[in-house]
Order: sequence, then structure tokens, then C-alpha cells
Amino acid sequence: MDDITTSQYIEFGESDLLLSSIYEGKISGQLINMDVLDKDLSVGNGMSGAYGDGGVGGSESSMPNMSLLASSRADISDEFKSGARKIPVGEYPAGENECMISEQLAKLNNLSVGDTIQLKDMGQSPKTYTLTISGIFEDHTSDYLDDEEPFRLPWNNRHNEVFVSIDTITAMGMLENDNRALTAVYTLKDPSDLEAFKAELTAKGLPSYYKVTSDESGYKTVVGPVEEMSKITNTFLIVILILGGVILVVLSTMAIRERKYEIGVLRAMGMGKVKVAIGFLCESLIITSLCLILGLGVGALVTQPVADTLLESQIQIAEEAELSGNVQQVGGTFSNLRERQKLSEVEISMSGEAILMIAIIALALGLVSSLSGILYITKYEPMKILSERN
Repeated sequence: MDDITTSQYIEFGESDLLLSSIYEGKISGQLINMDVLDKDLSVGNGMSGAYGDGGVGGSESSMPNMSLLASSRADISDEFKSGARKIPVGEYPAGENECMISEQLAKLNNLSVGDTIQLKDMGQSPKTYTLTISGIFEDHTSDYLDDEEPFRLPWNNRHNEVFVSIDTITAMGMLENDNRALTAVYTLKDPSDLEAFKAELTAKGLPSYYKVTSDESGYKTVVGPVEEMSKITNTFLIVILILGGVILVVLSTMAIRERKYEIGVLRAMGMGKVKVAIGFLCESLIITSLCLILGLGVGALVTQPVADTLLESQIQIAEEAELSGNVQQVGGTFSNLRERQKLSEVEISMSGEAILMIAIIALALGLVSSLSGILYITKYEPMKILSERN
């Protein structure tokens, strides 16, 4: 079975059906003529001599002593997003042949921005690369992902991680020794486009024995509360539109009936039905417009708190369903939904399109309700209206 090549991963991501394509790479390597953190711990783990001293003095090493990381994410990683890692000096490597190292590794080797480092990959045909340091990041994370890590070796130590751009690892051929070092996450604009995306991948050279599937259970876990909230709000919208329309028609008819005498006087003075109707319509639309502005202002203030309350209730329902034993099978293995990252907040804002749609609906309701009342009252002749008044 042939592995998917790096160039294929990149090509697959160039699709109009995708909302985003995120690439991440991790390669084990060896820093040359450099000290690394926890180098001496290899002795206690039965690895004496395996790491040497990072190639100092020309000695060769058979084991990696660092990890080379690359990401196309705008926020680099979750640690940089949360602030556990920061870049106070320099910047994230944007160009080729650039890298970023930790503050601990820089101090250990007396390195600064602009210096160069050399590293070697650990493939069957090792290659040596020279990189220029573009940034140095503060690292407040633990030395190891697991505090109880039994094998505390240099290549596991997170302060020995070196960051490069995706362009660097692809252009310099760093993935040629192991294509599996690159992972890609493709996000579709619409889940229903899965079959079309599958056909596109096949046309781009994806072998037929690969199965293209979506993480449907993960998708439902993340967006499930929002979809339920959407159903609730749509139901409220339909009910409010129907009841509101009926109430507006009744109130408009009652209000205009109270002004029958005014209409009769205007008609007796020679004003036609059309002018009377236009006058009442303009009056109704002005009132509707003022109420629309007030409603949009109040809505902008209360929408987010209401949405947060609805989302919280939906998340609670989802969590109760999980605790009751709702476990789904994914790809032949069992995966509990609690292990997936769930949506915890939704930012609500009204776009210009949404405001325009609300304005059209409000003015349409005001127009229809006013017309019904005007048509009811203008069918009477002026003398009849005045005689009923007397």
C-alpha cells in the first residue's frame, strides 16, 4: 500500500469545497554541535552514549535529541493560543530556512535571533539542514506532556522542540524520509459536500483502497448544541411571526375603526380613497420604523445573554446524555464523546444581511396590517360614516 505523499496532502487541500486546511508536521531529529536539555538523563534510562553530546567533537549519535514541529495554524498551537507559550523575541518563522527555539534551549547554547543551527533528520538517508533563528519563545509548559513520563529523554523534552514553517519542511524535503510525519485536517464548508470532495480526491490521485469519511460523531458533538438552539429559535420565530401578524392586523383594524369619523371628514372634504390610504400607510410605516430601531437596539443587548442561556441548557442536556452511556463507535474503536472538545460559547452578532431581512419583515408586517384596516374602513361612503357618528 502506497503512502500519501506530502505534495498530495497539499494538493488535496486546494479545493473550493473546503473551509480550511490545516497541516501539522512532527519529525524526530538531532541538533548538531549543540547541548540539549535532559541530555544526562539518558544515562539513567540505559541510553548512555546513545545521544552523545549532540554531535560535539564530531561524535555521531544514533538517537534523536529533539523534535522538529511545523504548523499552518495562525495561532501555531493550543499552547501559544492559551499563552503558555509566547514569542517575546523575534517572530514565528514565516520564510524558508527559518526556525524558532525555546528560551531554555537558547540560553543553554548562548543563541540569539539571527544565529544559525544545524540539525539532522533520522530517516534511512539522513540529511543535514541549516536553519536561521527567527524567534525565541518563552515556554511555561511542563518539560514533558505527561508529568509521570517514565522515559525522560531529550527528544521527549518539550523545551527541545524547534518550530519551522510548513513551507520549510516541504521545500527542504524534510518529509521525504517519512511522509506519515505530516498530518492534514480538512474542514468542509458543508458536510453534504463529502461525496463531491471524495470524487475530487480520487481525481487527484487518491488510491481507491483509501476510504474517505468525515468525523460525523465529532461534528455532532461540537455543533449539536448549536443545532438544537437553532431549532428552538426558529420555532420561536415562526410562532412570533404568525401570532404577531394576527395581533397587528386586529390592532390596526380596531385603531382605524376608532378613526372612522376622521376618515369620513377627509372624504367629505374631497380627499380620495387613495390619498387617505397613503396617509395612513405612511403613518403606520413611520411608527413601524421607529419601533424597528428600538427593537434592534434592545435585541443587540439581550441576544448574547439569551443565546448563552440556551446554549448552556443544551450543553447540559448533551452531558447528561453522555453520562447515561452514549458511546459511539468510530473507525472500529470506541470513543467516548467526553474526550472530544465541545463548544462552550457562541458569539452572536447581527450582520448587515440579517438586519436588512428583519427590516423587510417588520415593514411588510406593518404594511399588511395597515392595509387590512384601511381596506375595511374605506369601503364606506363619507355620508354613511358621518351619519353613524351622529
